Parts: sequence; C-alpha cells; structure tokens
Amino acid sequence: MLGRCYPSEVESNKSYQKKNVENGRIKVHRKEYVSGKGKFRMRSRCYDGSDASRSPSPLPTKMAAPGYEQYQKSLLEVPWPPAEYGEASSDDLSSEWDSDVPDPSPSIPKPSGWRKLRNIVQWTPFFQTYKKQRYPWVQLAGHQGNFKAGPEPGTILKKLCPKEQLCFQFLMKDVLRPYVPEYKGHITCEDSETTYLQLQDLLGEFINPCVMDCKIGVRTYLEEELAKAKEKPKLRKDMYEKMIQIDPNAPTDEEHKLKGVTKPRYMVWRETISSTATLGFRIEGIKKSDGKSSKDFKTTKTRTQILESFKDFTEGFPHAVPKYIQRLKAIKATLEVSDFFTTHEVIGSSLLFVHDQNNANVWLIDFAKTLVLPNEMQIDHGSSWVVGNHEDGYLIGVNNLIDIFSELVSSTTNQTVPTTLVTAPQDVT
Repeated sequence: MLGRCYPSEVESNKSYQKKNVENGRIKVHRKEYVSGKGKFRMRSRCYDGSDASRSPSPLPTKMAAPGYEQYQKSLLEVPWPPAEYGEASSDDLSSEWDSDVPDPSPSIPKPSGWRKLRNIVQWTPFFQTYKKQRYPWVQLAGHQGNFKAGPEPGTILKKLCPKEQLCFQFLMKDVLRPYVPEYKGHITCEDSETTYLQLQDLLGEFINPCVMDCKIGVRTYLEEELAKAKEKPKLRKDMYEKMIQIDPNAPTDEEHKLKGVTKPRYMVWRETISSTATLGFRIEGIKKSDGKSSKDFKTTKTRTQILESFKDFTEGFPHAVPKYIQRLKAIKATLEVSDFFTTHEVIGSSLLFVHDQNNANVWLIDFAKTLVLPNEMQIDHGSSWVVGNHEDGYLIGVNNLIDIFSELVSSTTNQTVPTTLVTAPQDVT
C-alpha cells in the first residue's frame, strides 16, 4: 500500500514519481518495487487521496458550488500525527439524513438537534398530529422533547430555537407569509418547562396525503461551521463508518488505515454525493398515501434519477404536478421581492410538498440555520457558491425544481414546456 503522498515528496522524488492534472485532481504516477518478483511496477494515485485503480465517489462534472472543489484537496489531508479522535456531538451536522445511518460507536446518545426522523411518518412533525386519518401520535425516534402535539386543533409544537423564532417573527410580517407555516407564538410546557414554537399543522386539510421533503440550496451547513471544524480537525470513527456504509470506496487509503475521517472532510463529501452541489436541492424523504415511505435518496443526484423519483411520488395524482409548478413559480416570484429573502442566508431550509386526491401545495419550512446577513454583505441566492461569498443557491434549487417538474409534465402529455435550468446567476429569470 502506498504511504501518504505529500507535495514535498512529489517534488523531491522526480526520478520515481511524476504527476499530472486530470479532471481538476493531481494524479501521481509512482514506481514501486514488487517484492519477490524482482521488478518494478507503476501505480497511479490521485492526490485527492483516491487510488486511480478504484472507483471513488466522483465530484459532479458540473457544480453550482465551486466552493466544494476549493475545499476538496485541503480536506483530504489527514491530521498528522493522527493521535486524536473526536466524538459525536449534537451540533455535528446541518443536514438530517445522517441520522438514518446507524452509529456503530457505543457512546451514550446525545440529543440529535434538528435532524429529521427515522421514518417518514416520523420525519415530518406534521404527521405527529395528523389524527383526522387516525395517524397515531408517535414520539420522534431519538428526538424526544423536540416536538409535541399542539394545544389547539391544527397546530404542532416544535422545540424553540431562538434563530428560528426570529425568522418566523420576521416572516409573519413579510410577503412570504402565505408560503410558510403560520407562527402562533411560543408556549412553555409546565410538565417539562421547555419552550416550544406553536406552528400551523400543514397537513390538517389533507386526506391520506403524499409528502415529500426537499432540502433547498447548494449547501446545508453554514460557512462558519466548516471553518470552525477545520480549526482543530480530529479523526471521527463514527463519520468514517457512515461514509463506508454509503460508499466503501469513498475514504482514502490513509483514512481506511486509520478508520477515521475529519468532520469537514465528511461534511463536504456528504454534500457532493447528492444533487445538492449540482442542482441546488436534494430529496430528503418521500411518504406515499399508501403508507410506504423512503429516505433512501442519499446518492440520488442526476436529473434522470430525480425525475423518476418525482414521477413515482406523483403517480396517480395528475393534478399534483401542475399545481406544484404553479406554486413554485409563485414562491419564486415572491422570494425575489421579499425583504426576508434579501437580508438572510437561507441554509438547511426545506420545501415541503403535499398532495392528496384533490389538493396539492408547497411550503417553506425549517429555518433553524437561516441567519441575517451582515450589513455590508449582499447575495442574490442564484450565484455559484465559492468560499467566503455566503451564496446559498436557493434560487438555483427552486428553478431546477420548476424545470424538472415541467419536464415531467412534458414527458407525460407530450407538451412542450419551457425549461429554466439554472447553474449561474445570469440564468436566473
């Protein structure tokens, strides 16, 4: 097995190694002596840490977020000496799908923050109070205390996050108000002395609904999170285990040897294996009206894969797609004139799609990681993200959702639907 390949080694051993740049990665060709055979062989290794002979998780060919490419090379450096291993904490991940992957470590479980639920009846809190169709009240698996049934019909309680509360207070006075759950204030429960946000139950008017959660934006963590994680990176065995369960070839040889990856390395890898970095959104979970559910979308990244998922989600409900397109276009138009949207970096937020036999609707949900932009900073939500510019790619995701749903209409009715695929700010219409 090759040892770690440092830039200094590449330069100092020119007689034995050569390098070339291929697809944005440095490929090192190294001559190795084969013990017992008395001869040399050439071994190629990419400087992003992968062997050319393996099939590592590739970077997307076209990214709406070049910031990932900026981070890739530096994050593949394993801390040296690799003496310290870190442990999981409640604020590890902005994205929720990691909670689906079992944590093999025997450590005492900690509160899981704002992660989604382990199955679809649980992953959206609106199902928690969906009693009209006899859905039972189910405590969130691993999320006890984060959600409760609302004290009034048609409401839910979500554990108060100060950042999210500020967002809802702003949104109730903004033009986006019709597109988010109504905020009815906060409540402190006497039994637990815990404070909750009281929100509208978005499923209250639906009968046996189909529900889909799409995480919007080209990244689901704040730049500050990644910068903080890079300050003193430690190897994480739990994140290594999660990585190899999804793609055994994703870790480098050194990471396999040490059975650990750093948190920032994992965070960037996680975003680039889905459609987040390329299309500005990803599917988090889908629940059908027959009760079947799935969150197996971690590596769903191509347009074709997403189109098939949307087709399956809306099958048997021909009215749903046109209504989704109409609602998404209304959301986009409202975002472009919204004071809230102009002044905030929207990270980790989702669009919740809901339909039944008669109705279909879409709402913006989840604002725990949405922050007010500094006074001197402006973003347009449609530019590519590079490190430091704080672009979230929200409009990239919305436009691509409109485009893919429009393509779905075209494929089922043979009608021509204009496309609005967005990968750069000048494409935002």
